[in-house]
Amino acid sequence: MNPTRQYKQLTQWQRYQVEALIGKGHTQKVIAETVGISEGTLSRELRGNSREGVYCADIAHTLAMQRRKRARKHKKSDERHMPIIEKGLLLGWSPEKISLRMKIEVPEIAISHTTVYKRIAANKTCGGSLYKKLTRFGKKHCKGGKRKAGRALIPNRTDISERPEIVDLRSRIGDWEGDTVYGQDSHLLTLVDRKSRFTLIGKVDTKQSAIVADTMIKLLQRVSSTHTITLDNGGEFAAHETVAAAMNANVFFAKPYASYQRGTNENTNGIIRRTWPKKMALGKLTESEIRTMELLINSMPRKVLGGRTPFEIHTGQKIALIA
Repeated sequence: MNPTRQYKQLTQWQRYQVEALIGKGHTQKVIAETVGISEGTLSRELRGNSREGVYCADIAHTLAMQRRKRARKHKKSDERHMPIIEKGLLLGWSPEKISLRMKIEVPEIAISHTTVYKRIAANKTCGGSLYKKLTRFGKKHCKGGKRKAGRALIPNRTDISERPEIVDLRSRIGDWEGDTVYGQDSHLLTLVDRKSRFTLIGKVDTKQSAIVADTMIKLLQRVSSTHTITLDNGGEFAAHETVAAAMNANVFFAKPYASYQRGTNENTNGIIRRTWPKKMALGKLTESEIRTMELLINSMPRKVLGGRTPFEIHTGQKIALIA
C-alpha cells in the first residue's frame, strides 16, 4: 500500500450509481471508471458494505457512516474533549495525564497527549488562555556548591543499603519516602508511599527534630500501614528513632547527594513547587489549603500507575474524575 496515497469515502450518490451499474451486469472495471473511483476502492466498498452477497446503496451508506463514527478520526472531534481538557489543566494535570485518564474513564473518545497539545494550541490561536495553565518545569541550581550532608548529625543512622529488597519492588503499601520542602518562614514535611504514590503533607514551623518527628507520626497515623520510611540526611530527621518506635517501622537514610534514591518523593515535591515555589512564605498556609494540595496530588492520574490515581491504588476504590 502506498503510504502517501489518499483514500476518499464514496458519496451516497456514488453508491447509488454502483448499485445501478451492478444491476445492469457491468464489470467492476467499467463501474469504477464510470463512477470515477479506482478498482481497489470499489473492491473494498463491495467487500465491506455488501450483505449476503447483495449490494444496496442505502445499507452500504449506513454501514459506512457507522464505521466512521467509531473511527479514531471521529474521536478527535468530540465536543466533550475541551471541557475535559480544561478541567484537567485546572487540576494541574499535564496533557499526558489527561490522555491517560480519558483512556480509563471515557475510552470511546480518548485522544493522545499530542492531540491534547494541539487542542490547547488551537485554543491559543483563537485567543484562549488554556496554554497558560500548562505545567512548567525549571530547576535553579545552587551556585554555592554542594551543601554538606547532615549524616553526622543523625544518631544510629541506618543506611539504605540495609533496606529490605521488597521495598525496591514497590509491591506493597506502606513503604514511605520522606523529605522537607523549605519556605521562607515555615516548611512542609512530605511523605509519599512508594507503591501507590499516595502523599501526606504537614506543616512545621521549625526544623527542630522533635517537632518534625512529632509531625511525621501524626501524618502516618492517618494511614493503615507503615513498614519502612526512607529519608534524606537532613538534621531535622535526627529524632528518627522516636518515629520508628511510635510506628513500629524501620527507618533508613539515602546516601548523601543521592536524591534519586528517593525519586518518588522528589517528584512529588516538584508538583508542590508548581503552586508554592521556592522562597515563598509558607507560614500562612492553612490546614485547609494543605489538605486541598494533598487531594489534588492524590487524585492526579499517573503514567507509572497506568493512568490511575494514588488514591485509587492506595485504597482500592475507583473514582470518577472527568466523566
